[in-house]
Amino acid sequence: MKKMLRMIVSLSLAAGFAVMLGGCGSVPVGAKSSMQADGTQLKASGAGIVRADAQNTTFRIKCRVCGYVSEEMVIPTPKAGAPYTLNWVCPNCGHKQTITISAA
Repeated sequence: MKKMLRMIVSLSLAAGFAVMLGGCGSVPVGAKSSMQADGTQLKASGAGIVRADAQNTTFRIKCRVCGYVSEEMVIPTPKAGAPYTLNWVCPNCGHKQTITISAA
């Protein structure tokens, strides 16, 4: 029983430590999970939108596991019904993350 309790406490502490190192949330500092772009509401999943207009959307990705933050990436602004999707692999830890930016 004591062994099981020690293991649970150790795992809880390890999980808390991992969250501290990685930071909270999956949106990089200076980015937003949603943004208005020329009358269109954009939403990001797995990334953060830095800026957007009718032509281009700039975003950054934050790894959910290690907290690595990518360089800014620029894509054509998605239209309603045609989301942008990227299967991203963190260059730091190898974690696979799906990025979706869509117009609502």
